Amino acid sequence: MIEQAQLDEAIELGRAQALQYAALAYYRLLEPIAGYPRGSVVLPDGSVLPGYPSIGRIQSLEAGLPRQFHRPFWAEEKIDGFNVRILRWAGTIYAFSRGGYVCAFSTDRAPDFIEPAVFDAEPDLVLCAEIAGPDTPYLEGSTPRVERDVALFVFDLMRLGVPGFLNQTDKFALFERHGLPPAPIHGHFEPRDIDALGKLILRLDAEGAEGLVLKTDDGRERAKYVTGGSCIADIRACAAQLLDLPPQYFTNRLTRLAIFLAEHPEMDRKATGHALGEALLAGLGEAVDKSRAQGRVGHVYRCRFREQASARRFIEHMRTTGGRHVRIGTDMPRREGDYWLLEFERVFDHMTGTLSSALAGDHQYD
Repeated sequence: MIEQAQLDEAIELGRAQALQYAALAYYRLLEPIAGYPRGSVVLPDGSVLPGYPSIGRIQSLEAGLPRQFHRPFWAEEKIDGFNVRILRWAGTIYAFSRGGYVCAFSTDRAPDFIEPAVFDAEPDLVLCAEIAGPDTPYLEGSTPRVERDVALFVFDLMRLGVPGFLNQTDKFALFERHGLPPAPIHGHFEPRDIDALGKLILRLDAEGAEGLVLKTDDGRERAKYVTGGSCIADIRACAAQLLDLPPQYFTNRLTRLAIFLAEHPEMDRKATGHALGEALLAGLGEAVDKSRAQGRVGHVYRCRFREQASARRFIEHMRTTGGRHVRIGTDMPRREGDYWLLEFERVFDHMTGTLSSALAGDHQYD
């Protein structure tokens, strides 16, 4: 619980923000308060939805496993999507983003993937899940596990107001009892099982998967390890934003890829290098083509909503947070079958300006 006096002081100091979504008044923490991390959500009665913690990354299985794990762990597939926490409050299901906002898109679509009855049996349950697929409003890339639209993958469970996660045994039991859609589990391993995990990660790499999250049964020891192919996929998806993203976005992925190749010498380095170059140039080439054709560089997102009101709330959120960087047609959203379709474009300002100037023949100085 966080007392109202604490919240009032935090808001005054810019450490928390009061927000409203439909009938729900709530607060999101911009900084850690009372032991709860940034991204935590305070509900009307003071109950706290804890923020989802960052998970450390290991770059090397051989060095990282014995250093980070001292007991057996589960290997869970890391899904390339966006993180949400789903709960029911006052009879309504809400999905909160990692930053602590109610996500209108995820809140709208959650009933497509989970039975609301789970909250009848477990009223304080919180589902930590990834929403992934080609039709999300947040990501340029996707996962090979979802061919169209989006899907939901639950990877952790929490109790409202209780720090930490349910253990893996209880989590699996609740998954089965309530038909919750899980992130794929690829086995139970010991820290010494480096060869077996190496073979698994190479198989996932060949399938186009992002990687693994490794978790002990109580969840206290956990780490993520990604495939080399996911680094190339990220670069391909975001190459058109080369001048709009921090340089570390690309250098971190290049470093991960180099370490991945060193740890897995059976990989074809020449083919990987060719794929990397093709990914970067293809993305940049598309940016040049877009600049020539329409005078700007951006990415068009397409997503579906069950309710028109949810789509309009999402549009308002985009306009509030994205401002001039977001272009939304006046006919949006429009009905498409059983859903309301929303298409919008995020414009990459720096790439747009640089290419526009270059293609216009202006002087540019290195």
